[in-house]
Amino acid sequence: MKQYHTAAIVLAVIVALVILNAVCLRRVTDDLIAMLEALPEIPDPAKTPQAVAALREELERHMTMISLSVNNNTLDRALEALYSLEAYARAGDAAQYEATRAALRDLFDDLGRLERLRAENIL
Repeated sequence: MKQYHTAAIVLAVIVALVILNAVCLRRVTDDLIAMLEALPEIPDPAKTPQAVAALREELERHMTMISLSVNNNTLDRALEALYSLEAYARAGDAAQYEATRAALRDLFDDLGRLERLRAENIL
């Protein structure tokens, strides 16, 4: 009977950690999306690169936590897109800048979606 209680406690701790991880990851991705949405639609070569760099630094600050539950390929693609976004902002290439912003929005959504509490993610 003692083993049953120990197993139940371990299971409860694991479930709690999974839920906590999902909540934290969702909060981080929501913050990243908010920072992305705050970027101007038309890049200003004097100001926008610094804002993009701040967004990249925010992602890098949370990469260790995110990489525990999300595929590194998705993180690498997001980081590469941020470097591209910064380059397009410096160059003033509005079309590529906007396309990369849209791609980043999808990548950040994927980061949160991959750890969302749903049956398909659990099974």
